Amino acid sequence: MARIPVMPVTDSMFLLGESREHPMHVGGLQLYTLPDGAGPDYLSNLYHSLVDNEESVQPLFRQRPRRPVSSLGQWSWSTDNQLDMEYHVRFSALPRPGRVRELLELVSRLHGSLLDRHRPLWEFSLIEGLEGNRFATYSKVHHALMDGVSSIILANRALSMDPSTMDMPPVWAVPPLDKPEHTGQSGPMAMLESLREISTDLAGVMPAIIKSANTALREQASVLPFQAPRTIFNVQITGARRFAAQKWSLDRIKAIRKATGATLNDVVLAMCSGALRRYLLDLGAAQPRLSSRSASSKRSRRRPYGST
Repeated sequence: MARIPVMPVTDSMFLLGESREHPMHVGGLQLYTLPDGAGPDYLSNLYHSLVDNEESVQPLFRQRPRRPVSSLGQWSWSTDNQLDMEYHVRFSALPRPGRVRELLELVSRLHGSLLDRHRPLWEFSLIEGLEGNRFATYSKVHHALMDGVSSIILANRALSMDPSTMDMPPVWAVPPLDKPEHTGQSGPMAMLESLREISTDLAGVMPAIIKSANTALREQASVLPFQAPRTIFNVQITGARRFAAQKWSLDRIKAIRKATGATLNDVVLAMCSGALRRYLLDLGAAQPRLSSRSASSKRSRRRPYGST
């Protein structure tokens, strides 16, 4: 009997936990400048060259999930030997005027849809019509197949620092980083072994997690779950996604870091939190924070219910 390639429990959890409201894929958006002398059919020809090169697809990008009866419902991988490249690789165009705003609206729709589990869990879109003589690519891959860090590493391996290099392979043709091999029996025994490994890992990290939590509580360095102020964002989300972007000079952020003695992460978090609060205040959806003393005085002046 052929051995079933069992999916590690840590990967199958991303399939089990996925829903319309909580998709479990990661996406990447990249902008490029058209090369000098590129004609009107440059991107169309590029698209057809990608679609017509099915034999270059690496085994990782041929894997699709399945749940055979013999595995008692555990997820496993099967190989798609008849890959439909026209499904996985798409060619789209932006409406005029082709700003980044129109690009993000398109990517929002692409990112908001779930990947088809009857096919290998990835999609790639080539997007033309971007202002400034540019085009874009958007890729989407399920977290069960590859995580975000591995996706970035793989994308970097498919790119070149030399703009004259024109023969770089697409990401699905680049050999992926090796994953740890999972040996042993398949089916229920493999599932029990994976659960044993997860339990061992959790047992090792739980003391550190508990220690950090106790320290944070003692120092009041963190906010307990569900204690965030009630805002228009503390609502149940839907499956729709919407993206926005803003460009900032890294040199400017580094100058602030140097002047304040903070880290780059500190500066970025301060920018994000400040912008979020200003946005809520502009909408009248947040109230200025009261000090402990003023809040206590305000409560003491309130009359009890039913008093005259």
